Amino acid sequence: MIDVIELTKSITLYKVGLVNYYVVKGEEVVIFEAGLSCSAEKLLEELDVEPDYVIVPHGHFDHVGGVAIFKEVYPDVKIAAHPVVAELAGKEKVVNSWKADDAELCKNYYKKEGMDKLNVSIDLEVTEGSQVGELEIMETPGHSKDCISAYLRRENAVFVNDSLGFAFSSGGILPMFFYNFEDYVKSIKRVQGLKPYILGLSHNIYFTGKACDDFISESLSETIQLYNRLKRGDISDEEIISLVFRDEIKYYPEMTMKATAKLLRKRVMESAMEF
Repeated sequence: MIDVIELTKSITLYKVGLVNYYVVKGEEVVIFEAGLSCSAEKLLEELDVEPDYVIVPHGHFDHVGGVAIFKEVYPDVKIAAHPVVAELAGKEKVVNSWKADDAELCKNYYKKEGMDKLNVSIDLEVTEGSQVGELEIMETPGHSKDCISAYLRRENAVFVNDSLGFAFSSGGILPMFFYNFEDYVKSIKRVQGLKPYILGLSHNIYFTGKACDDFISESLSETIQLYNRLKRGDISDEEIISLVFRDEIKYYPEMTMKATAKLLRKRVMESAMEF
């Protein structure tokens, strides 16, 4: 279930099922992504280097569940995240929701049990312009309020979590502007302006070279197409759910994904953008 891919001498991708972990080696070792509790356990069975930092890209359950595992194995590792993630981690109701969804996805996809207790402790709050090792933090909201990406300038590599949507392994992109549509589009265009050589998504796929530009353009195009369909009202709630709850996402908690699917129409109706 683990594929280890050396993208450059300093960047290694560990593909652990649905979750991509990017290990960046320099004077300090930084892992971009915390993932699920079960995916983090699998990663640490193979990881051959001790991390100084783990970056949580945003506060959704499939990106925070692994925090406790990293802390258990590496007590001195510093967990970095947006201040909103730190705030959410202090709310019992939110943490219980993360725990339940983490357990369900771990069982459905990885055939593993979830954790008895999910402890998400944030050591370092990061925002636009913060530095974590050699990685420059970029705020790329839209998917969520607290989405951050990370840029490794010397490699022209950008790790974007879900800010450009979910790329299905079978092909196609699901736009995921669950928080704010305008911010989502701005985030795509910001990443596009970097013209990255390496583009790291948190799920399924990564890109190098010209494929980065192609994927970003496709992401923007699919986002605008879905926006226009929703704005015109020619797609039903059932069709929206079918669009979201398919392929790999069928392993996710059904109630959670159906609830987030309905946010797509809500965010479109809140927007005054025209294309």
